[in-house]
Amino acid sequence: MKRSLILLTVLLFSLVGISYAATITSGYKDLLYDPRAMGMAGAMTALADSPTSAIYNPALMGEYSKLTLKFGLGVAPLDKQNLNNLNTFVEYLKALQSGNEPPDGELSAQLSMGGYLHLGISKLGLTLFGDGDINTYYYKYTSNDPSSDLQLEGMVTLDGNLKANGALTVAIPAIDLLGLKLNLGANVRLVNEYYVNTSVQAKATQTGVAQAMMEGQPNENDYFTRSFNLNEQRYVSFDVGAYARFSPFVAAGIVAKNVYGIPLEGKVTFEEENGYYYLDDSGNPTYSQTSYSSGTDTVDVTLPDMSLKAGVFVKIPVLATRVAIDADLDKNFTPTSYRVGVEQPLFFVLTARGGAVLDANLQPQIYTLGLGANILLVQADMAIVLDPMNMAPVAGSISGSIRF
Repeated sequence: MKRSLILLTVLLFSLVGISYAATITSGYKDLLYDPRAMGMAGAMTALADSPTSAIYNPALMGEYSKLTLKFGLGVAPLDKQNLNNLNTFVEYLKALQSGNEPPDGELSAQLSMGGYLHLGISKLGLTLFGDGDINTYYYKYTSNDPSSDLQLEGMVTLDGNLKANGALTVAIPAIDLLGLKLNLGANVRLVNEYYVNTSVQAKATQTGVAQAMMEGQPNENDYFTRSFNLNEQRYVSFDVGAYARFSPFVAAGIVAKNVYGIPLEGKVTFEEENGYYYLDDSGNPTYSQTSYSSGTDTVDVTLPDMSLKAGVFVKIPVLATRVAIDADLDKNFTPTSYRVGVEQPLFFVLTARGGAVLDANLQPQIYTLGLGANILLVQADMAIVLDPMNMAPVAGSISGSIRF
């Protein structure tokens, strides 16, 4: 009985839609986009010479003077066992889709990713950036004892999200007089968000099969359920920011994200199936579907709440050390967390970075380290996030850029 039931369980994987799968392991997802930002713990609001202004402060775009092409990618967590589990999960899916049977076992995995591609020139930029999370869980048990009541039990769940942005950034120099410079900037972002949740559960016992055959419907000991839900939302969002440079050594910035939104489309696609196992005339276990439904519904678009951030930048002249401090603010302008980053040029072409994210009580949440290399027109950066408990790396990011 159990072998045929296992093959039926294979169906549950092949029916699971995972193409939209994309769960964050950290509350600071914005660090995954850019390794310079990661190395500086996200203290980028007043750090003027970064091509990632669409992500951190659109007013910084006014400091560009060259054509820049830059890309970056970050992932979390970096835990080896987690990544191995995710790879195993993918291999199990491939095996099932090809008709093979994966082994019994239990595993779970998480992955978060963020990345961007930027093309910009003075005061104008186009940035494509996005992030995605995925949570997976796999469990399968089959009995080797034909006299055992429990013959098969299994569960596969996958949930996650994917957020993609296409941002047009414009910055305007409002004041440039007597050493004071003020830039105002704005983003217009077309945003597509996807939230997916899909799961399959199956169980078969000797007594459950007998009961299902008698009643013609699933029961708590003999069932197969599959569900799939995809929520898609599309909207336009606006960000505004300001950057003030008081001297070559002191600057400040402030940014408000999602200050206004225009909903475009929202819909939910769903699919649900229920069934049970029974013995046919030859005594072989067979799957019987009792219900199936699917469809698409229109839903209201949920626009994100506005977020605020303010920061200062100080450059120490003799050492050329850059220090940046940001504060994440609530709607009452009360700090909810702080970000501190230090950037130190080394050996002409190298730059070392370090930082920390602190909570409202100034307790460290994460530490960050980064390194950059600038050779002629090409710049490369890398960074990691460290867990303050054991100083183990939990996230990483890399990027490359060309400036003409």
